Amino acid sequence: MKTPKKEDDIVYVNIEDPVSVRRDILEASKSLVHVLKSDNSLKELRAAKQRAVETVRTRIGEITELVNEAKRLMPHTDLAQLPAEEKRPAAKAAKPASRESKQKPAQAAAQRAPIEHHVDKFERELQDIEKKLQSL
Repeated sequence: MKTPKKEDDIVYVNIEDPVSVRRDILEASKSLVHVLKSDNSLKELRAAKQRAVETVRTRIGEITELVNEAKRLMPHTDLAQLPAEEKRPAAKAAKPASRESKQKPAQAAAQRAPIEHHVDKFERELQDIEKKLQSL
């Protein structure tokens, strides 16, 4: 059974800067909400990944079954009975020069360059601004 609180049991604490304390509590709460959102999105991402992995495993199993069925249906040939000319693999034709080698080197390099991420672009812009500020 609880005993009723008396006036003497109540304790007050003096806070020097209550606005600052409230601001700190608010910032901590915002930070906690951000962390919880990140955690929730991570859990959803993991669940989606697990579903995708299961789908891929199922499809790989189906493909394996189809490949085995195709191998079973293919006619079998005995290599020992084939003439020597047929046993050798066909000579590979020389590959024509690729399209990329015919292009100018600058174009080829531009095509191979990875697509610039927006964060990288933003970072580069910030560095440019920083350089301008240092020159002032």
